[in-house]
Amino acid sequence: MQKHLVLTLVLLGVCFSVPFLARGQDPQPQQSKEPAKIELGVHFSSISIGPQISPFFDFNDQSRSEVGIGVRFGYNLNRYLAVEAEGDFFPHREFNELNSGGTLAQGQFGVKAGKRFQKFGLFAKARPGFVTFGEILTQTGSVTFPFQGNGPVVTFPILEKRRRNFFSMDVGAVVEFYPSRGILARFDLGDTMVHYGDTPVVPFGDSPGVDRLSHKFQFSAGIAFRYLNPKTSDGIDSHSAGKERKVEVGAQFSSMSLRDFSQGIALDGSIDNFGFGYNTHAGLGTRIGYNFTPHIAAEVQADYYPARLGEFFNMEAGGRMFQLQAGPKFGKRFEHFGFFVKARPGIVSFSNAFIIDGVDPPFFILRSHFARATHFSLDVGGVLEFYASPRVFARFDAGDTMIRYGPTIIGFIPETVRGESVVTHQLQLSAGVGFRF
Repeated sequence: MQKHLVLTLVLLGVCFSVPFLARGQDPQPQQSKEPAKIELGVHFSSISIGPQISPFFDFNDQSRSEVGIGVRFGYNLNRYLAVEAEGDFFPHREFNELNSGGTLAQGQFGVKAGKRFQKFGLFAKARPGFVTFGEILTQTGSVTFPFQGNGPVVTFPILEKRRRNFFSMDVGAVVEFYPSRGILARFDLGDTMVHYGDTPVVPFGDSPGVDRLSHKFQFSAGIAFRYLNPKTSDGIDSHSAGKERKVEVGAQFSSMSLRDFSQGIALDGSIDNFGFGYNTHAGLGTRIGYNFTPHIAAEVQADYYPARLGEFFNMEAGGRMFQLQAGPKFGKRFEHFGFFVKARPGIVSFSNAFIIDGVDPPFFILRSHFARATHFSLDVGGVLEFYASPRVFARFDAGDTMIRYGPTIIGFIPETVRGESVVTHQLQLSAGVGFRF
């Protein structure tokens, strides 16, 4: 919960600093002109899932994030108030728990209220709705019998996988950038509260469970298209993308789906890789870039992921993750937006990885320790930018982050066996704002 509050406060500070950093803009909205009424948008969304409730074990110190896609429909009643509906789908199928499992879908419906300036808008949102999980372990009955014949009575739950729906409430902030009359870039952040009801948390005995309200940090970023009436205008005029400004400084929210794997020895004696799916993590970062020309730039980006991986995540990753990438960006800038490709080598570092040092004969005593582990990485993908003014822009990144894990000891009976180097592929999405100087 504390991590979610910190992320929310930091992102709110970044977003609401835009009006003060966007020098050269007209801070007064054009009150005489109404915005276009209808908006239709698409976005990616990241939501924290957890803490987990297992039917037999308590994993309350662990959480994860899920990445999904969604659509949004909005209707602007006036410059300050709008109603909107949003639907999100998170395709990753999760392990069955008492409060999550299967795939996740979400629907929120509510209001957005705030102030619209010439090039950007700041709003607050309050949207009730629901979340639905496809496969939740649900208690459908119980079986009771005495322990060891004449001992105390023990009750075991009967669990089945079922779809379950829960009431949710999305409260937070919205920042919009208006590069043109027909397109806007939008960033949402806030607290999605899910009411789980009387979820049973103690499988043994007569405990009825507790009434639980879970707080989930959620971040969304995307673009929207306005249905323009020729007789209306939102006061957005054409402007230059600020090509003469060389230095860029940005802040972003990043989401990485980290590959979970392990190495072992197959029956034929060969080394085999065993995949266990993906574990998605959300983090914050900063970026510094220099534009050599309107088409070529060099940049450095750093991201920190505060959620803790298990110490035995994949034998070479554990603790908290830090990422640093540096490299070129190539593409083309238009008046209101730009398309680029990127190729940035770097490193991914884990604060508390489990490292095997060797085996001591004759009793095969394993020597190991926990320490920081750093691995080479390469980020390859695409970049989309929207220019709200000559100094301020919104940026969206999508790509494949490849991590190279070096060989490690995977077997030691009857002799020490060292595995092979492994390259894993991770989907990484980033969204944020940038400022030109």
